[in-house]
Amino acid sequence: MTTSARRIAAEVLLRVATGGAFANLALDAALRQAGVLEPREAALATELVYGTLRWQLELDRALMAHSDRPLDELDEPVRVALRIGAFELLHHEKVPPHAVVNEAVELAKSQGVSRASGFVNAVLRKLSEVRAPPPPPSREVDPVGHVAATTAHPRWMVERWSRWLGASEAEQLCAANQRQAPATVRVRRGAKPNLPGAVPGRYSPDALVLPAGAPPALDIEGHEEGLFQAQDEGAQLVSIFCAPASDWEVLDACAAPGGKACHLAEMARSVLAIDLHARKARQIAEAAARMGLGNLKALAADAALPIPEVPFESFDLVLLDAPCSGLGTLRRHPEVKLRRTPEDVDRLARLQANLLASVQRYVKPGGLLVYAVCTLTPEECDEQVDRFLKSFSRFALDPPPPGFPADCVSGKFMRTMPHRTGTDGFFAARLRRIA
Repeated sequence: MTTSARRIAAEVLLRVATGGAFANLALDAALRQAGVLEPREAALATELVYGTLRWQLELDRALMAHSDRPLDELDEPVRVALRIGAFELLHHEKVPPHAVVNEAVELAKSQGVSRASGFVNAVLRKLSEVRAPPPPPSREVDPVGHVAATTAHPRWMVERWSRWLGASEAEQLCAANQRQAPATVRVRRGAKPNLPGAVPGRYSPDALVLPAGAPPALDIEGHEEGLFQAQDEGAQLVSIFCAPASDWEVLDACAAPGGKACHLAEMARSVLAIDLHARKARQIAEAAARMGLGNLKALAADAALPIPEVPFESFDLVLLDAPCSGLGTLRRHPEVKLRRTPEDVDRLARLQANLLASVQRYVKPGGLLVYAVCTLTPEECDEQVDRFLKSFSRFALDPPPPGFPADCVSGKFMRTMPHRTGTDGFFAARLRRIA
């Protein structure tokens, strides 16, 4: 019988592949449903999930070299068993090869695809003899293909980053995406949670980085009392970049899951947080209540349309943390790079432009519109701001607030990048209404 860790990993990977689930949420749910697990089993399940997703493109190349059938013709549980086995063979050398193969065969059986167990056994035994993927394209002949293969990124992504950053820095970014992001929390201002082993963040005064192997923030003492929220340091910097005055009225126009809205509510007089989905609006309200933020109101509304009973020009600050391709969060969400396409970037850029045109109506004269995304594409970042300023002449680009970390500034923009700042990749622009 296969181990609990491998069964949990397979369940999560199936949900990610067939149900569009986010790996972190699916894994947290699966671990809780499993009940009491030995810490090493929970740690192994986590490593298998994230490692398999992070290296999936490489694993598929390795498997195809030893398979007489295309992977896309296989049932999803068979692919999952093969990929978990391939990840262990190529990146997890603690288990002997023969044991890895046997575990993968048992996993296939436990997933209801016993008929494919012989195929799984044959492919992984061949791979276990070499324990390496096929050689990547030559760096000299095909530099983009080389980086895409060695860092398990889609070719189109490497091409775009190479044009934007240059080949060397694009490779550094891809390599950084392959490393697990540290677990980081934002401490409520004035709170003093007991978080053994945590160290201060590099940039945000509210950030604490948890030690490796720490349980999820939801399970740590002090979370239910509202002493902290799980939030990457790059996301915290967006709120700090907004720099609201204590008497400001704030609109957070695409607020889920609510981390920035709660952070802003600790700084400003009041925050109206809206989200398209009622369920997510309720979650924001619950987070605010848990953290004792009575000045935050959450509402289900579409930011692309007039907000019911909210007058135009009524906020000192409007934050649009817009839906985006999410390519700045690949350390935490490696499944995103497997789902996104170039067409997604173009589609999301159009959506962002529509949202900007809508929410700018709520900024008071002299007020501030902050546009933010957790991605690293020019179309959704710099170029989006340029297009907005050309269309809306009553706004002008504002500099970062005084004291904002210089490492996180690019011109007048906020920009964090995994390989430069050790945070998730975020972009933000301060757009001051001047008329």
